[in-house]
Amino acid sequence: MCYIKHISVLLVAVTTILPLAAQSSKPNVRIDTARTVIRDASGNIIGESFEWRMEGTFESRKEQLKSKRVTHFSNRIGLTTKEAERFWPVYNEYSDKLEYLKSEQRKVLNQLSNFERMDNEKDVKELLDAYVTSCGRESALFQEYHKKFCVILPPSKVVRLYQAEEEFKQMLLRGLIRGN
Repeated sequence: MCYIKHISVLLVAVTTILPLAAQSSKPNVRIDTARTVIRDASGNIIGESFEWRMEGTFESRKEQLKSKRVTHFSNRIGLTTKEAERFWPVYNEYSDKLEYLKSEQRKVLNQLSNFERMDNEKDVKELLDAYVTSCGRESALFQEYHKKFCVILPPSKVVRLYQAEEEFKQMLLRGLIRGN
């Protein structure tokens, strides 16, 4: 459960920051990718570092991110052609639904940012309840698609999927912090 909560916190951070990054004052930065793998003494991978920059409009950046995500996930998970054919439509559906839920959460959070100016506590409570309900829907969505992923992929690849998601979010956050 802690892992799910951790993913949720990062998703909130990424989905809140990405729209702001799209309005960056650096609209044209060339794409540059580098990957560093950190191994322990036994040769096991204990960490990875990715660096890349994107250029273009918000929509083209969004497509670049999707492409990077597909490449990263496919490499990290080790999908066979048959698995990929079944996995990507389901994952894209999940991703679209999650993006919609995150946009709804951002709307409520934006309304709550002005809670001091609201006339009564009842309005604040209603918005808080809407936010918590949305978080519950997000959790239910994750559980629903977890079951679907487990039907399509063996458990070891589902673990790699969640690890790949976490790594990709970390890459995005590090890139945004550096101003890429």
